[in-house]
Amino acid sequence: MAPYRTAILLLLSLLGTSESSSLRPPSQWERTSPASDNTIVRLQIGLKHNGFDELERRLGEISDPSHSQYGRHLSRTEIETLVKPSPDAIQATREWLYSNGVIDFEHVAGDWVTASVPIRQAEALLNCTYHKFVHTEDGDTLIRTLDWSLPDHLRDHIDVVQPTNSFLRPVAQDRYGGQPAPSWDVEGRLPTYEELVDEDIIDRGHLDIPTLEELPKNPTILDGCNRIAVSPLCLRVMYGTLGYETQSIDKNKIGVVNFLGNNNNRSDIARYLELYRPDAAKAGAADAFETVLIAGAEDQQTPNTPEQLNRNMGLEGAFDVETLLGVGYPTPLIAWNVGGKPPFQASQHRKENSNEPYMEWLNHVLAQDSLPPVISISYADEEQTVPEDYARRVCEGFAKLGARGVSVIVASGDDGVGVNGKCFSNDGSNKPKFLPTFPASCPFVTSVGATRHLDPVMVGFDARGGFMSGGGFSDYFDRPKYQDSAVKSYLKGLNTTYRGLYNPDGRGIPDVSAMGYHHTIVWNGIAHLLDGTSGSAPTFAAIIALINDALLAEGRPPLGFLNPWLYSSALTGLKDVSFGSNRGCDTLGFDSVEGWDAATGLGTPWFPKLKEIALASAFRYQRPWYMNY
Repeated sequence: MAPYRTAILLLLSLLGTSESSSLRPPSQWERTSPASDNTIVRLQIGLKHNGFDELERRLGEISDPSHSQYGRHLSRTEIETLVKPSPDAIQATREWLYSNGVIDFEHVAGDWVTASVPIRQAEALLNCTYHKFVHTEDGDTLIRTLDWSLPDHLRDHIDVVQPTNSFLRPVAQDRYGGQPAPSWDVEGRLPTYEELVDEDIIDRGHLDIPTLEELPKNPTILDGCNRIAVSPLCLRVMYGTLGYETQSIDKNKIGVVNFLGNNNNRSDIARYLELYRPDAAKAGAADAFETVLIAGAEDQQTPNTPEQLNRNMGLEGAFDVETLLGVGYPTPLIAWNVGGKPPFQASQHRKENSNEPYMEWLNHVLAQDSLPPVISISYADEEQTVPEDYARRVCEGFAKLGARGVSVIVASGDDGVGVNGKCFSNDGSNKPKFLPTFPASCPFVTSVGATRHLDPVMVGFDARGGFMSGGGFSDYFDRPKYQDSAVKSYLKGLNTTYRGLYNPDGRGIPDVSAMGYHHTIVWNGIAHLLDGTSGSAPTFAAIIALINDALLAEGRPPLGFLNPWLYSSALTGLKDVSFGSNRGCDTLGFDSVEGWDAATGLGTPWFPKLKEIALASAFRYQRPWYMNY
């Protein structure tokens, strides 16, 4: 693991099949002891429904620029009506819980039932035994069961229960990154991969970063950027947002999620804005954004303890919010802190952590009448670590957000096509394979890869921190219709390369890309350089938020689910990337080529053109901004 790689690890909710489920744990997890009697499990039970096909059809219509319903987003009530389980499913589930002594439960988000129960009661419900599992590399612990089942009469009513047997742990997608200019820069030639590796591993002292006052009237990227230390001013010049005047800050908003103990330290953010976005600092932006606490989360603003520093608590939170404010200010921001681990404070009644925050967050936001039109998520992990049925239910949740007019922006991952030496299936066959990431593989999110360098732009990586932009093809989700033309062309060029290591019929990752190399951030009061798609995703999210600002100013709804638009009308607003590859799995990975590719997607955004295209859409359904999206 890279010396400064963040130790912030996410734990997503778990799943089993409706009748029964049994599997072996991934190779890095060891079962130790039975779960403590004092453990409380918050069960989340997904009820079956028949409405998703209709929801997907409606989402396709309202996200297609050529359709007459484009932009006619659905309300919370409309979506809950579409996916409402049958009365029989609801009644059977209630009777099952009552008969097992569970009388305190909640019906949430239309198709989920949640209940906090003692571990032994959960075991009785699911006919299982929960154990503590320990990760052999970092010592993290999970409370899981490998074998569980439901009564036969519930098989037609329940399709997911968690936490049960998933070992998915999404990882924050960030890595740590004055020397004389290298020879290739002096000579004005394209560097080789090996020369860029040499540049990455150099220890750096002070780095000069351009300021707004130093820029000419019409700055170029070279005017606004230091390629070794990428500031928000550089990003604003690079993607064309510098000089845009927001018009709809009373109607617009960006959302960001802090999972499993991550937080946003406002003093760090204030210092960052003083250095790199002084107009936002002067306006008090570090203290102005809203924080919502979910599932017992905290909003710690005191200095980190030594233990918290050791696991880099708040590093991902700093990266996300500083990037969003650095590029998207003055668009209002809302941050959700979701409880979980780390940190976890043991008590007399809760000595082990069995929290499952991902569905806590998703069900929370779906229950709100008003949502930010853009949400940025900077977490990812191997798709194969989550059972497929559960991945599909989470993906349904993202589809619901898209139908409500929310653009969900997700990091594509930081391990290329997979970590060298660890690219094997976890189904017991140990088959060599590339490792796509989730939730980037969900076809209802916009997956963002990373780039580096200024001219030419190339696939993002940093040899110092072990970072390589993620990409590939899903093993769970089929290629969506909106990707057909672009991805088939790329596959034709691949021919037989890597045959058997990836799924050629799967959803392609990423959709787009943005700078992910050596972002300047402030964490723990100190300036750092950070790499990762954790910088790319919020950068792209902030740009989409500014496009929404222009749309809302004209009384139009926000963009919503982006991908059908990106792969059609918006193509001319994206700049192709055709240098480099996303190495991994002891291979060179997928090449970045002309057109879509599995390293940089369709390319990087150019805000002026994307805004022009969005405003020119002729079929956008007119609906007042204050209506529920």
